[in-house]
Amino acid sequence: MPTTQNHTENKKTILLYSPDMDFCLSLSMLLQDRFNIVTTTDDDMLYDLAQSLQPVLLIADAIPTFRLRYRFEQLKEELPGLRIVMFYVSRVNTRAIQHEIRRFVDAAYSKPVDIEELTKCIHTMVWQN
Repeated sequence: MPTTQNHTENKKTILLYSPDMDFCLSLSMLLQDRFNIVTTTDDDMLYDLAQSLQPVLLIADAIPTFRLRYRFEQLKEELPGLRIVMFYVSRVNTRAIQHEIRRFVDAAYSKPVDIEELTKCIHTMVWQN
């Protein structure tokens, strides 16, 4: 189920997806003073939320899968201005999909992620739109 913070018209919207609710809450607390943050733990909702909210950035924290790759491809086709940042834990069995999914993301980070580097990346991605 998605959660939303108080939306302000002058703030840009970021859609945050992770199956880990604690990660969603932590990252949304870090960003909520500068951006409208919408979070979801359900990857089935990514497309519908992105279509309705028109976010400038999607941050995904997930294991790379072909299903997620398809979702990213679909979102990039439908929302060409959307930037996608992905965090993942590197695993040997996901190397093939890691290469494939990077075609559809603007930045990919292996966890753990440096918060300062992440903040700079997010700022750059959001204000390039």
